[in-house]
Amino acid sequence: MKKSASLFMILLLQGCASQTPVLYEWGNYEDLVYKSYSGAGKLSPDEHIQKLEADYQVSRSSNRPVPPGYYAQLGLLYYQTGRPDDAAKSFTTEAELFPESKVFMNRLIEKLKQKGK
Repeated sequence: MKKSASLFMILLLQGCASQTPVLYEWGNYEDLVYKSYSGAGKLSPDEHIQKLEADYQVSRSSNRPVPPGYYAQLGLLYYQTGRPDDAAKSFTTEAELFPESKVFMNRLIEKLKQKGK
């Protein structure tokens, strides 16, 4: 009787210990953003883009979306490297995936259009 009660408790605790699935594929995103703004181990914008694009591939392979802010950060980096069309695409994608950012992203897109004139 004690053995079956112990076994039941172990099985019950294992069921409770299951992990909640992660909603987003964070990859190196948080660390990269921290480093870019803190100056600690700062990467060039091109290196930063490469790492973010590699994270995107991991995200696709795991069927999880990238986190909020990912495309906005990528758009900023594209702009810094002289790729305004890619920046606008990234800002548009951010606004579509995360509607709460739409007003800000649309402002950035407008600024890009004004500078392009």
